[in-house]
Amino acid sequence: MKLSRVIELLGDLVLQTINMDGIDPDISSIVSNSRFLKPNDLFICIKGTYFDSHVLAEDLQEKGATALIAERPIESDQIKIPVIYVKNSRKAEAMLFMEQADHPYEKLITIGVTGTNGKTTITTLVKHVLDTFEKKCSLVGTVVNYIAGKESRNPKNTTPGAPVLAKYLKKSVEENYEYFVMEVSSHALAMHRVSGMRFDVAAISNVTRDHLDFHESFEDYYATKLKLFNLIKPSGKAVVNADRINIADIQLQRGQILTYGFGDESDYRIENLEMTRSGMYFDISTPFGSTQKVYTRLIGEHNAYNVAAVIAIMEALNYDTAHIIEAISTFTGVPGRFEFVEEASKYGFEVVVDFAHTPDALEKLLKTARRLVEGRIILVFGAGGNADKGKRPLMGEVASRFSDVVILTSDDPKHEDPEEILKDIEEGINKLKPYLVIPDRKEAISVGLTLANRQDMVVIAGRGHEEFQVVDNELIPFNDKEMVKHILDVKFRRLIKR
Repeated sequence: MKLSRVIELLGDLVLQTINMDGIDPDISSIVSNSRFLKPNDLFICIKGTYFDSHVLAEDLQEKGATALIAERPIESDQIKIPVIYVKNSRKAEAMLFMEQADHPYEKLITIGVTGTNGKTTITTLVKHVLDTFEKKCSLVGTVVNYIAGKESRNPKNTTPGAPVLAKYLKKSVEENYEYFVMEVSSHALAMHRVSGMRFDVAAISNVTRDHLDFHESFEDYYATKLKLFNLIKPSGKAVVNADRINIADIQLQRGQILTYGFGDESDYRIENLEMTRSGMYFDISTPFGSTQKVYTRLIGEHNAYNVAAVIAIMEALNYDTAHIIEAISTFTGVPGRFEFVEEASKYGFEVVVDFAHTPDALEKLLKTARRLVEGRIILVFGAGGNADKGKRPLMGEVASRFSDVVILTSDDPKHEDPEEILKDIEEGINKLKPYLVIPDRKEAISVGLTLANRQDMVVIAGRGHEEFQVVDNELIPFNDKEMVKHILDVKFRRLIKR
């Protein structure tokens, strides 16, 4: 590729070029990680959270970079190679890595799902349905990445950076995969990780308070989520939860909007919801005039929304409703999403592990638990460190309002003092209701299980599927479900033997 072609591709993203008089060098490849730089490569300088690669300009030139892309002035008079100044280096990165990979999304049917809660369940269920239909589908998400047959669990980010995403898409094409379904986080949209992509179907589940440590305001967070709909292919579809999103806020440049929800105006309308411990039944009316009975092993009104979203997505891809519903009925769920620890049942109470880590998700979790439990709800939860502090007292208030006993404990404190995080949550706690503060998560879970009587439910929230606690820079092995099983095995079995 010629450097002039790069400038052409970037279009009005380019602000200025320097050191280009009479030259148009060939570019071997495009890189944004200095460890991968080879002679004659084009390097994209990016200001990251912890490091700004603009400061490496002289070293990059010395190592053979043929040109640089930058978004801020390079403070050196020693740079002789061409420099392309752009409005946003991350957007340039997304566009150029996708070009380098030959736009693999054009050869795939792509589905992107955003929203505060529900992304993982929706995308995983879409993949399950496609697997049932014997379609080859890659998946990118919070719990697992499944790329062209290779699985990797607990990825670093919900949505990978642009270079990795381009690699995943290209690999899927090379392995003759037909579908690519992915979670799209607000961070990914704000940081242009998906700006080089286009989607056949883009879906949004809901937008509630989260990540206000990163976004300037809730309004900014909401607007960022809606940017996904600017990335729809010309013949694409938008699938929108009409009960939670103002349809008027979605200004489609192309494609068609399909809505779902409980409201009468929804294209896919949920009715007659019935819930048990083993799953749910509900009716769904489709825009084609039919009403069909749905069974899912998932539990909770929020999961009725998720299932409806999947039906809308799959119908948008021209699959038959009855076959979609049949495939959904065999889906057993996502690890750490309202997941029962079955080993607890023999002791006469229930234990549920869930990923809920926002006020809205915690409220939905506890409301679902209340519909299933005859006794008390004992809630064990905390809040993550280095994140939105404002949601902590809100979660405390929700915990007090919708559970009977609250045990505050450590989550992933990261670089914060765990006890300060707990104090933030405690501000929202109703002091007239029973609650405990036990920073050690293992001890907190143990106390919660000890307090449980017959027909009670212990709900352990915040971490779900996660395998490690993050304390400072240390990853400490810790999985809530496995910890419950361990405590039940060691402590409760010993008590029974007595």
